[in-house]
Amino acid sequence: MKQIVAGAVMMFVLLAGTGMVSTAQAAGTVDGSLIFATEPVGGFDSTVGIGVGGTFDVSKAARDVKVAVRADMSYFEWDGGAFGVDLSYSRLMFFGGPRFYFGGGGGRTPVSPYLEGGLELSFDEVEFYHPVLGKVSGDDTSIGLAGGGGVEIGLADRLKLGIGARLHVIDDDFLSISFSLGYAF
Repeated sequence: MKQIVAGAVMMFVLLAGTGMVSTAQAAGTVDGSLIFATEPVGGFDSTVGIGVGGTFDVSKAARDVKVAVRADMSYFEWDGGAFGVDLSYSRLMFFGGPRFYFGGGGGRTPVSPYLEGGLELSFDEVEFYHPVLGKVSGDDTSIGLAGGGGVEIGLADRLKLGIGARLHVIDDDFLSISFSLGYAF
């Protein structure tokens, strides 16, 4: 059931972004990311996750500012322990919100810094093995806020390298740093 809800949310976010793009007659970028994340709660190790997303320009012809809509999905899995029990904590997250490019050219130059913020939807699952009960698991759904910034660097005509950081203010807050490779269309 969780996968169906996650798929429906992602489809809604991407279709909403596509609708905004077609209204604004603008371009966008799709990307894949490798994401380093701090531990969400004590007892867990930092981890590396993956993500996919899209950024869609909705600003028309602004001179020094570009306003875009960002939607992405990321997955993290942390390992840790408490009281001698090994734990596994996984999180599937969906983010959606505005991204503001600034500086000379408003995101249309080879180096484009940005700030972003928005809402996140998180599907969490915790699993551990209990010596008496066996495998025990639980899941949770959370809504929170996220914000951060970064820079996109043009590598070729349509290829972009992105480096960004985001603070996730959600149940079990954490910080992530992402490295992405994107294709502009």
